[in-house]
Amino acid sequence: LLFCLLLKKGVKKHADAEVMKEFIEIFWFKELHHHFELEENYLIPLKMRYADLAEEIDRMVDEHYELRNIINGISLNVTYESIEELSNSLELHIRFEERILFPLIEKTITKEQRSVIGKLLAQEKEDNCMNYPVRFWE
Repeated sequence: LLFCLLLKKGVKKHADAEVMKEFIEIFWFKELHHHFELEENYLIPLKMRYADLAEEIDRMVDEHYELRNIINGISLNVTYESIEELSNSLELHIRFEERILFPLIEKTITKEQRSVIGKLLAQEKEDNCMNYPVRFWE
């Protein structure tokens, strides 16, 4: 969410779009790409065992695909509109996962499965995007 906020601030200030594109690409390769892979690797198999999860997990995968496409488009031709689209779409995706998908998974799977998945996802390293050297959002 901090990433989304920084992008929104950068657009509002009309920061250099190329600098923002680099920020997006670095965040994608250092954090978001890996995060999507982890979620897909550990959550997609759940829908095979729990039919109640299929629709929401499919939505997660579809949104990951859409976000990848937005990021690829930004890499080819960055615009303030595409940056806003990424920021808004990613924020909505995070809210969907926090408010709908993860609570449903927690309610559906066993305690042991929650523990295993929680440990696997907790291994993810977060790099604070505020550490980016060009503070285009200020």
